[in-house]
Amino acid sequence: MPTPIYVISGFLGAGKTTLLNNLLESAPYSTRIMVLVNEFGRISIDKKMIKADPSNIVDLSGGCICCGMFTELIASLRFALDELRADVILIESTGLAVPQEIARQALSPFCEGRVECGGIITVVDAGGVLKVDYPIIEAQLKEANVVVLNKIDLIDSKTLVEVRNRIKLITKPKCRLFETSFSRISYNDIFTRQYDSSHITYTKTRPGEFDSTEGFATICLVRNSPINADELIEFYQKQRHKIIRSKGFVMTKKGGVEVQLSRSGIEVKEIQKPIQITELVLIVKEEDKEFIESKIRKVLD
Repeated sequence: MPTPIYVISGFLGAGKTTLLNNLLESAPYSTRIMVLVNEFGRISIDKKMIKADPSNIVDLSGGCICCGMFTELIASLRFALDELRADVILIESTGLAVPQEIARQALSPFCEGRVECGGIITVVDAGGVLKVDYPIIEAQLKEANVVVLNKIDLIDSKTLVEVRNRIKLITKPKCRLFETSFSRISYNDIFTRQYDSSHITYTKTRPGEFDSTEGFATICLVRNSPINADELIEFYQKQRHKIIRSKGFVMTKKGGVEVQLSRSGIEVKEIQKPIQITELVLIVKEEDKEFIESKIRKVLD
């Protein structure tokens, strides 16, 4: 039987990696799961956050596999099939990806009919979906088999009704909706049911023909000396209206911290194990890149 591929999508900061970790932690022990994580920036942050055997994770950074990186995608899938002998393949897309395009590319003849689209899972930030108007969010919902409406603890009951109604207007009639906080969904909640993805078939895309990342830019920063975390947080607070998403690991004189910025706010967590380097990725609009990059370099340097 073909190996099912599930694409986990959702806009920047919606909670995809948290959902992925919850699914992996609750999966049956005997199930061999391969994770393919795709990041828009050239620095891989999410791979370090995924709670799985590193040998079962393939990292594709520096682009978006829905509109490029076709060769890398197929090579990764063949590795999952030939070397890992995966029972299930989970693809965590970038926050700017159109998931159905990833699924179509994955069904390439190069995989020789050995994979099938199990379904598309889209994570939605309940607190941010009504505040932003990016067409990519609607595209991520349009073909979803499952929608995980996340961070409902951050909105009131009236807003929750508005978000539900918006999602229902976009999604397919048979789309399943889970409402949660911290992406608390178990493996069996999603994967014990079959989903109809028969309409998703392989479509060859020419290089440059499709680009879901147009208008967005990444800023990737690496530093080998300790950073003042308070100054970094102050920078985020002042510029958060121009920063769509940021995440990374910061080395300070007191130890390492994990930093994340999304529409829901700024989160800082201490890292138990020592780190020797600061790695940060910021995603901004193309027109804001030069300004934000110059400002954050002053903070770090």
